[in-house]
Parts: sequence; C-alpha cells; structure tokens
Amino acid sequence: MTRLFEAIVEANHRALAGDNSAGLHVSEYAGSFPIVALTCIDPRLNPLMPEVLGVPEEHFIWLRNAGNIITSPTSSTVRSLALACAIKGGREIAIIGHTDCRVRQTSMVELTDRFRAIGIDRSRLPDNLNEFFGLFASERQNVLRGVEFVRQSPLIGSKIPVHGLLVDIQNGKLEWLVNGYQALEMATTEPSAAIHQAGPPLTTASSLAEFKIGEMKFPEFKIGEAVPSVASPLEPKKELTPAAPASPPSHQPLRIKLDKSVVFKILGEDRKVYGPVTVKDLEQWLAEGRIDTATLAQQLGYKDWKPLAHFLGMENLPKIPIPPAIQSMLGGQKKKK
Repeated sequence: MTRLFEAIVEANHRALAGDNSAGLHVSEYAGSFPIVALTCIDPRLNPLMPEVLGVPEEHFIWLRNAGNIITSPTSSTVRSLALACAIKGGREIAIIGHTDCRVRQTSMVELTDRFRAIGIDRSRLPDNLNEFFGLFASERQNVLRGVEFVRQSPLIGSKIPVHGLLVDIQNGKLEWLVNGYQALEMATTEPSAAIHQAGPPLTTASSLAEFKIGEMKFPEFKIGEAVPSVASPLEPKKELTPAAPASPPSHQPLRIKLDKSVVFKILGEDRKVYGPVTVKDLEQWLAEGRIDTATLAQQLGYKDWKPLAHFLGMENLPKIPIPPAIQSMLGGQKKKK
C-alpha cells in the first residue's frame, strides 16, 4: 500500500488533471494521523489548506509563520512542531512552501521602509536583518533547509517522517521536494544522507551543510541567503542577454500588443537587471519560459518597476481557478462538508 503523502501527492495531481474521483481514503492511513504542517501566513493559502491535501481538518495541525521559516534545530518553530507531536500526537511533519512568496520578493530597502512606516527606525533593528529574520531568496531552498533543521533537531522523534512540499499558489498543485520516508530509510543505512527527493535526489544533508546561517554571506540588495534557485534564473549568454533554456520551450507564443519601438529593462530571478530589450525579445523570452507575466519590468524612461502583466493589459484577467479539493473519504465514503 502507498504511504500517506505518496497517496496525497498522487491524488492532488489526479484532481488537477480533472479526475473528480481523486481522493484520500482516510481510514487506510489511520496510523499516520494527525499530520503537522508548517506553512506561510500568506492568506492566499487559506482556501487551499488542508483541501489540496485531502486531509480532514481534525487530522490537520496547522502551524504558520512568515515565510514558513525555520532558523535552527532548536528554534521556537521547531519547539512548536515538537510539542505538536508530543502533546497532540502528530505522526508526520510537512514543511510546505508556496510559489510567489512575498517574503522572498521583499528587498532590504523595502523591508526597512515598511518598518519605518510602523514607527521602527533602522537603528532599532538588528545589524544583519537577513540573519535575524532567517529570510530567503528561493522558496525551494527554504523548504529544503527547513526540513534539514527539523530532521537534525533533538526534539523531533527519529521515527517521524519530515516531508518538504511546494504548493502552487494559483492552482494548488503540490510539488514534492523532500520524501521523508526515503530520508528515514536512508538514515538507517547511511546516517550521513538525510534528504532525498520523491524522485531523483535533489540534495543531501552534506550539501545542505553549506547553508548554515553562521557561515552564510548575505547580499546587501536582497533578503535571504544567496542560494541558487532550483528553477534557473535568467543568466546572461552575453552582456545583458539571458542564456538559452536548458530544455526545449513548451510555452505557447504570447503576442505583445505594444509599439515595437518601446524598450524595457527586466529584473531577473537572480535580482540582476537585463536590458534594454525590445518587445520582440520579450515575446521570445515569454514563449521560452525564461520570464512570465509576473516578471518585473521597467519601461525605458520611467522609474517604476511593474509586472509585465501591467504592460500587457493583463492585470484584470481572471486568476487561474483553484482545482476541486481532494475528497476525504471515510470508510470508502466521501466526507460531507
């Protein structure tokens, strides 16, 4: 029989594909409940959790903080996870990040400005805001690091699987970054190897060691560790030109209805500015998936940076609908809401 989170991810993907019968037979996984989940405080997650998991609310212990951040194996968040297991009987832990995280997108200047707006001057804040708040530059690496901290914690039982997932904020799709079952199996045979993907290994404990807070060098222009994104950012092939994609483009061409003489600058995921680029360049990059409509752009001659959607007249288009929630099934019967 498949294990709980294997069944959850499979059912989630089936539901996204339009399978109305996709569901989780809760009675088959009684020994794995309740689960303890740490997510961000982003309110866009409210309609997604725990529906996209197919887990009944009574079996879902939901912990939240800004950015689903864990800063050490004995941090207050890990203590909460530990108490959720020890007192509330949590059987499995899931660190769930999400796409389009606003914490990742906040610059150092913006952060200090926001604190100043609520009456807190920069002089009252810690010298190293990145280290103090434990913020990050990649949603995936943040989940991986969080899982590693939890797994290393002396407060978490050695038999409790610790999973890492990323949920798409627009459509609810789950991406399994860390398979906690495989990590436990590996720990019994290879103590030095703690993290493996649901599929091919993404990283291991030894490679994660470099992300220790005390050894990190933090950039001044960007919140969070200077870690590479799993999704490749724009890379220059030559001056101010993104590199060719690693795989053949799968996106449909998107025609930009703008004056072809208009020129832009583009802010890449690596926080570098690319350009000037023409409308034709933007069309090509959109088609190849190097950028998307949420990518920040600046029209030459103007100060403001805005999502490409603004220049494409797409800001008021309807959002991608959330797929039907995975049904929780009790004894083969779907649970009534």
